[in-house]
Amino acid sequence: MDRISCLAYLLFQVDHEALKEAALQLVSGDISILELKANQDFLPFIKEAEDVLKQNTLNKNEVYEFVEKYLYVF
Repeated sequence: MDRISCLAYLLFQVDHEALKEAALQLVSGDISILELKANQDFLPFIKEAEDVLKQNTLNKNEVYEFVEKYLYVF
């Protein structure tokens, strides 16, 4: 699974509606991770998601299901 899909999945798990919307845009390719990082409100969440991703403890099947469900939302 690619890094962007995993980050989008992790960001979508946060209880923050604007971040969930951004995660959906990220997984569909409508926004880049660099554009998201430019938003100071999202930056702490992105850094935390990147730390989780580095630990390699992510359930890849859950990421696959997330991408399959939300890839073509927009």
